[in-house]
Amino acid sequence: MNKQRNASIEMAVIVLIVLIGSYLVWHADIYRVNSKPLAESTKEPAFYCGTVSQTNNNNAPAGWKEGKELFKSNCASCHNPKVNQTGPALMGVEKRWDVAGDFKNKPAAQWLKAWIRNNNDVLKAGYPYAVGLKQKWQSEMNIFPQLKDEDIDKILLFVQNPDMAATPRPVATK
Repeated sequence: MNKQRNASIEMAVIVLIVLIGSYLVWHADIYRVNSKPLAESTKEPAFYCGTVSQTNNNNAPAGWKEGKELFKSNCASCHNPKVNQTGPALMGVEKRWDVAGDFKNKPAAQWLKAWIRNNNDVLKAGYPYAVGLKQKWQSEMNIFPQLKDEDIDKILLFVQNPDMAATPRPVATK
């Protein structure tokens, strides 16, 4: 009877820890960690930001806030824009793929989107940069066939500019 009760208590504690951890990951600002930034942890380019021309009323580029939410729900369990985790830091990812170059008459940007949707297809095609990523990281990347080009563009916009505030924080007045 005690063994059964102890097992139930252990399971409840585990569930509680998982729930608290999930809450903290979802609600905490995980993009500001006290770890080595990508620029110090790899020899790959650390930052690349294209020109942003369209802005919304909050002075953030159009799609940035949606990109942040898409990132949180699809990518944040393995990636961080600035710090390597289970997968590589994503800030500068577009530039890294651009540097890797086109392959089989297909631009690198299309290969990147194909990689995000289903990396297995890109690996089967033999894209050298993708094969190198798989060898370096040796972890399985999830597939995201539901993501449209527009969704991926928003995610990439966010990871290129993770510190941009979508809305200014109110200033307390007395």
